[in-house]
Amino acid sequence: MRKPNVLISGAGIAGPMLALWLHRRGFAATVVERAPALRDGGQAVDFRGNQMDILRRSGLLEDVRRHRTPTGPQRVVDDEGATKATLPPEFFSGEVEILRGDLSRLMYERTKDHTGYRFGDWIT
Repeated sequence: MRKPNVLISGAGIAGPMLALWLHRRGFAATVVERAPALRDGGQAVDFRGNQMDILRRSGLLEDVRRHRTPTGPQRVVDDEGATKATLPPEFFSGEVEILRGDLSRLMYERTKDHTGYRFGDWIT
């Protein structure tokens, strides 16, 4: 029996994540992305709480941890540079933080062998 095929619009984060889970459930997926290639930029993405469980169940947690952005405590200083307060990194970010471009690449690498990708195209 042929696998049901699903067409997904967008190769950012959600599209490849959907393709990963559909593959696990026996579906074939094709991801169509308007950009000519993976988009490399973007801000940091934070994960915490239930999101950590999603990363774990997706098999991505260790990869995300390997590519995490370095964070450290943040200092509040006065006009002479004296530390007035120190805030833990969790105050500004989640349990793990990764650049959006790195996460996008991880998702693509994880799915490219079983998902069709069409860059520079879109659904009409």
